[in-house]
Amino acid sequence: MPRDVREWLPPEHLCWKVLDIVELLDLSAFENSYRDDGRGGAAYPPASLIALLLYCYSKGIRSSRRIEQACWDDVGCRIITANRRVDHATVARFVRRHRAALNSLFVQVLALCGRRGLVDLSAVAVDGSPMDANASRDANQRLQRLEETASQCEKEIHALMEDAADHALSVEADGSTAQGDGEDACDNWPRLSRLCDRLTRSRLAKDRLHERAMPSPTEIRIKVEAAERMVARAEKRLAAETEAHQEKLRRYELRVREDRAAGRRGANGRPPVPMERKTSSCASERDW
Repeated sequence: MPRDVREWLPPEHLCWKVLDIVELLDLSAFENSYRDDGRGGAAYPPASLIALLLYCYSKGIRSSRRIEQACWDDVGCRIITANRRVDHATVARFVRRHRAALNSLFVQVLALCGRRGLVDLSAVAVDGSPMDANASRDANQRLQRLEETASQCEKEIHALMEDAADHALSVEADGSTAQGDGEDACDNWPRLSRLCDRLTRSRLAKDRLHERAMPSPTEIRIKVEAAERMVARAEKRLAAETEAHQEKLRRYELRVREDRAAGRRGANGRPPVPMERKTSSCASERDW
């Protein structure tokens, strides 16, 4: 393998994209919080830790201890940290110390995505108010509710048409068309249009429910084939039962002839019932 860790991953890998994005961000809020008088221990560059956090967060790694382990196992983390192992305590302290600055990075990333056309920055306001929609709970109706809705619409449409007819008759009887009466009559037409549209949609929904309840041609064919197989098995079983019963009757008649030839009368017990009489007796009991 190449001795340089940077040659282990292709240029299109995620870690290179994260490093490029971090270079475009304003990190002055992080850098200004460190001392520049030469006192204290050396600190990790904020850009390196920010790139490490963004890279690990994008891969679903949130724990500081798992981030420390990724610095050993993940080649992308080793490239970002220059092949150094970052302790989990360092990661936790960095997140706790720069929490407000890390939150401000979201706005910078959002603006960067907006400049590249990756997101739409138009304002969207949602206050949690319930609104009617096609997928709302009230829009999902059963067959009984649809029938009630259609019946109610028909009644209201009939009432509006009766009112319109009465208004026309009153205008003809008075022989005048007052402007106020005309406006009152025309006010019902938008409501009539909404009722007709609601009635049409209710009927269409009822038809769709009926169509959905009806079995498909494939289901009908499968059920017919299953019924034909059941009838064939029943006929085969009936033929076998009939043949066995006929054989039983033949054996009984043979025993009767042998007993009579030997002089033994009435020693064969109760004779079996013929198939014809057995079928007629079962039918009569069912009718009763």
